[in-house]
Amino acid sequence: MNHQDIRIEKFGAASTLHLHELAPRAPGEDEVAIDVAYSGVNFADIQMRLGFYPDAPKRPFVPGYEVSGTVQAVGKGVADVRPGDRVIAGTYFGGYASHVTIPSRQVFKLPTGIDLAAGAALPVNYFTAQLALFEMARVRAGDRVLVECATGGVGVLAIQMARHAGAEVTGLTTSPHKKPFIEGLGAKAYTVEEFRADDKLHGYDFILNASGGAQINWQRARLGITGRMVCIGITSGVKDGKRNFLRIALAALRTPRIGVLKLFDANTGIYALNALNVLRDPTWMERLTKAISNVEAMGLVPHVGKVFPASDVSSAHMFLETKQATGKVLLQWS
Repeated sequence: MNHQDIRIEKFGAASTLHLHELAPRAPGEDEVAIDVAYSGVNFADIQMRLGFYPDAPKRPFVPGYEVSGTVQAVGKGVADVRPGDRVIAGTYFGGYASHVTIPSRQVFKLPTGIDLAAGAALPVNYFTAQLALFEMARVRAGDRVLVECATGGVGVLAIQMARHAGAEVTGLTTSPHKKPFIEGLGAKAYTVEEFRADDKLHGYDFILNASGGAQINWQRARLGITGRMVCIGITSGVKDGKRNFLRIALAALRTPRIGVLKLFDANTGIYALNALNVLRDPTWMERLTKAISNVEAMGLVPHVGKVFPASDVSSAHMFLETKQATGKVLLQWS
């Protein structure tokens, strides 16, 4: 079988992404080799393709943080999985490939009731939502929760997880036609414009913010006493997948510098989360991997918005960056 990967060789539009031949590597003692069925596409991949992702490796490199597939081989020290097992894996770069060889601690068996497509939609979104909701914000029963990125992969799981915890959830979208999708997840739905125009919508215990920039201040004003906001990105710095330095610079400049003295007055808290940096820590990687067992207990169902052949990766990126997607966008290799 010929294996391929997709590399970022130069910064620019989605059309710069192409398939390349890949020579698979045999697993070391504590490694697992996986024949990949699906690779997850994340907004971070778009930012690194544009050159706006500071944690990205030096070019050329293979992006991608998550895959699902079948174990092809394991090292002598691996006991948890064996050849033929269907698995999910967090790759921390390198996921846009038909074959990956990675440390066994990053690999876990496919949860019961989830197929390989849904499995590839799980790791990054679940880890991010888990960290934001339950590690940082400590969401619990009775909380009022606002999810700004309600139709994205993280937002879909965050709504389900918050509702399972007993919270009352509201979701936002910039597209009116996506409101029924949010309501179908059991949350109240508003467009951003509708929400901002209604001053009665305040007193939230937790807000999940993905747009960053100027959106943070007006959303933070909707927190109640002891409310917490977790910011997981600056999507407002990118529009239609274009390499626009002015837009990203303005988004960074409009991101508020919030002093501790102001927080004393508000009695609220604000966090910033880069989940992929957290996953660099072996202790946290193990902790979050073990938390995957909660997926079945909570009845979580990742939403796969659209699947593209890996050969059409440029269309997959354009679909996500132009906000056509609901849930997760995937690349299919098999």
